[in-house]
Amino acid sequence: MRTGRQTEQPRKSKGRTLRILLVLILFLIVAIAGAVLYYYNSTLDSLYVSFTEEAPSVEFGGDYPAMDYVSGSEGIVSPAEDSLEADTLGSEALVYTVSQPLFGGLLTPTRDFTLTYTVVDTVDPLILWNGSGTTLQRGTEFNLNDVLGYGDNADPAPAVTVDGKVDMDTSGSYPLHVTVTDASGNSAECDLTVIVADSVPDYPYTSDSTPFRKFVSGHKGKGRSFGIDVSTWQGDIDFKAVKAAGCDFVIIRIGYSVDGEVNIDDTYEQNIERAREAGLRVGIYLFSYDNTIDKVRSSARWVVEKLGGSSLDLPVAFDWEDFGRFQEYEMSFTDLNNLYDAFAEELSAGGYDCMLYGSLNFLEKVWEDTNTRPIWLAHYTDKTDYEGPYMIWQASNTGRINGIDGDVDMNILYE
Repeated sequence: MRTGRQTEQPRKSKGRTLRILLVLILFLIVAIAGAVLYYYNSTLDSLYVSFTEEAPSVEFGGDYPAMDYVSGSEGIVSPAEDSLEADTLGSEALVYTVSQPLFGGLLTPTRDFTLTYTVVDTVDPLILWNGSGTTLQRGTEFNLNDVLGYGDNADPAPAVTVDGKVDMDTSGSYPLHVTVTDASGNSAECDLTVIVADSVPDYPYTSDSTPFRKFVSGHKGKGRSFGIDVSTWQGDIDFKAVKAAGCDFVIIRIGYSVDGEVNIDDTYEQNIERAREAGLRVGIYLFSYDNTIDKVRSSARWVVEKLGGSSLDLPVAFDWEDFGRFQEYEMSFTDLNNLYDAFAEELSAGGYDCMLYGSLNFLEKVWEDTNTRPIWLAHYTDKTDYEGPYMIWQASNTGRINGIDGDVDMNILYE
């Protein structure tokens, strides 16, 4: 027969064993946690990234992939941005996060390293138009903007100094030396002569016109089609006659924008309707005087709304070309390029593709990233030496075609 004392002994033994087991488990947990913490801290301490330069300088407006500045690392390097920000002059910083997943990603030690760099501008301003020889009316007020166009890649308002004076009350020839200096101290210079006279001469417009059929025969080739671009300046157009003359497509001005408001071309509605009825492929272009992102987005939304989802055979062309007075718009070339990007984004959101219209000179000197979207090249010559890619070449502005009275621009589409 068991007594109470006999049954109590095994219970005490089991309790003691349980306590020992719990202590061992606790000890094991602490040991594992300590090992994990040690391994975590060791890994954390080992993480690093070294840079090619401690404080590099980069040129304003350039493309600088962030990983190009990493010379060595331990761990996975993830910069906060894919590229260094280079659209603002001065000191900038980019954070690089280095990490190393542990235990299948249950823990991930990370450390941040900062690359400090400086954005500089070493590019001279550009003289976009030199109106040397311009005749001004005696008795009026002299305005340098009437005889000079200039701009800068970074500075929206470069300073101008003029050596020489123009006496607008006395007829004569006045030589000037002009220096344009941007905020970084880069400069461009030019000489020009201003003529003051009792009256401004009337220069009659003359041109050697080229028949459309001759233009086609001179440029024909595989994968090419030929067309024109028109606006209210071409008046009342007989598009059936245009089509019969061998024209395949027409690009129609939808209007021109000023301060974010579009003035519709007087002949746009009838032009696009009649061109489609005649069986021509159609595209449109907007002539823009906008100078801010908000304004150009407003203009682009108007275009999308006006098109109303109707299909086009060609991308919508953005036409900004008032370079003779560029400085009056108070924007840099970078600002101008940003306008086109914003315009294209709004068109894309509305379901339309976009292309850039530009002359060879400004495509080479002002417009950037011309490989990313189609280009409508304006270069009036028999053989262009523009080296970039282009979708359409406006090769003449003195074409003649049945159905239009007077000159018209002639284009080649490469398909």
